[in-house]
Formats: sequence, C-alpha cells, structure tokens
Amino acid sequence: MRPQPMPVDAAPSAQRPVIHAAGVCLRFGEVDALVDAALDVAPSEVVSIVGPSGAGKSTFLRCLNLLAVPDRGRIDIGGTPMFDDGLRLGKGELRRVRRSLGMVFQKFHLFPHLTALENVTLAMLDAGIATREEAVRTACALLDRVGLRKRALQPAPALSGGEQQRVAIARALAMKPTALLFDEPTSALDPEASREVLCVMRELAQQGTTMVVVTHEMQFALQASDRIVFMEGGRTLETASPDEMFHRAQSPRARAFFSQALQHAGLA
Repeated sequence: MRPQPMPVDAAPSAQRPVIHAAGVCLRFGEVDALVDAALDVAPSEVVSIVGPSGAGKSTFLRCLNLLAVPDRGRIDIGGTPMFDDGLRLGKGELRRVRRSLGMVFQKFHLFPHLTALENVTLAMLDAGIATREEAVRTACALLDRVGLRKRALQPAPALSGGEQQRVAIARALAMKPTALLFDEPTSALDPEASREVLCVMRELAQQGTTMVVVTHEMQFALQASDRIVFMEGGRTLETASPDEMFHRAQSPRARAFFSQALQHAGLA
C-alpha cells in the first residue's frame, strides 16, 4: 500500500529541535542496520556522530532526510513530521523539507562540466528561489566564505579535492538550510585538504550553523562539537558533551573506543 502524505505543521517553534528522530529502525535483509536510533538537535548546535566502522552512522544520517527510508520510527525536521512509522510527506512537501537540510557527502558530487560558480548557482536556479543575478551574487559570497572566490570560474575537475569539497559546502549553504548534514566529509581527502575543509566547518560552527557531522576526525569532534553521539551496532548507545564522552563515557564499549581515539589522535 502506497504511504499517504502526512499533514504539515505550522511554522516551527523556536523551542522545537531542528531535528528530532526517535525509534528509527532499518533492516537490510537479515542485518539490523539501525535499531531504535535517536537524535535531537537544537538550533545552532553541532552534533558529531562517531563510532566504529559499520556502526550505522552514515545510514542514520541518510535517514534524516529520507535518502534512506526507515522501516519504522519518527523523524521531524523543524517541527514537520517527515516520517512516522511508514507515513511520510508527499513529494512536493518532501522536497521543501529536504531543502532545509543541506547535505555534504564523502564524495563531492560536483558537475564536472560546470565551473565552481555554476555548481553553486545551479540548485538555486532549479529550485526557483533566486534570479540568475541573485544566484551569482549569493554564490560569489559563499565561495568567498569558503576561501574560493578566486577559483569561481575554474571547472570542477581543475580543483583539488579539498577545493571541490569546499565548493560542495558552499552549494549546500546556497539553499539557506536550517541545518547541514556532513557524511565523513574528509574521508576522501589528504591531510592538508582535510585541514582546509575542517577549518571551514569550524568557522561555520563558530557562526552558529546547526550541524550534524558523521566523522572519524576525533580532534574536530572534541573541539568543535556541542555534543557527541556514540553509535555501535546500529544503536545510539550514548550521547554527552565532548569532555564527558572522551573522558567519562558511561558504557565500557564507549570508554574503550574514546580511549583508543585519544591515543591515536595524540590527545591522551
């Protein structure tokens, strides 16, 4: 039976979380990818999701804007219920709500035949939220914000990996999202490029951008996050402030993970 469209709430209250997910479950064949995963993100909060490989971190992130559709659970974005145990928004409303969540992937997904500037303006023009002149002006300002104004007219393949990822961040910002979702944004980059991208992300965090970041960069998680969520086996096992999570985690598994992470990052 085809899911029926869900009603849309009125304008979100300032007291509501930007993102609310509860009881999110997803099964791939015989494998439980997510088991009662949960997350609340307040406005201007930076939440890092960490855990071992295969913990379900990226799957959970993709569920937040229904790039992956859960089997059950509830997901609200800005007070609007996107998914509730099989019921989900109609296509038009889903597109509108998705635009409120900017997504930055591991791979940059830039259009190779377009320049950096064109890659940033395209989504605004396709969505009809800006005239061409407005889109170009916005794109130039965003490329300047990520340190790439002088590279605006370069075709995407001429940019380094770090530059392409920064263009992808500018593209996500162009839609004026209420939150940014980052899925291992530095995993495909060399150390120098990673530092460039993480620097931009830290600046966004300092400017009050709401962010959910799946990351293996423990130094970023420790220094830039308001809260850290630890996942394993598809479960959100523990959530706490960075200091509490790294030094006083409650579960033995989390304590072992963060102890090793501190040693590996030279932070112990």
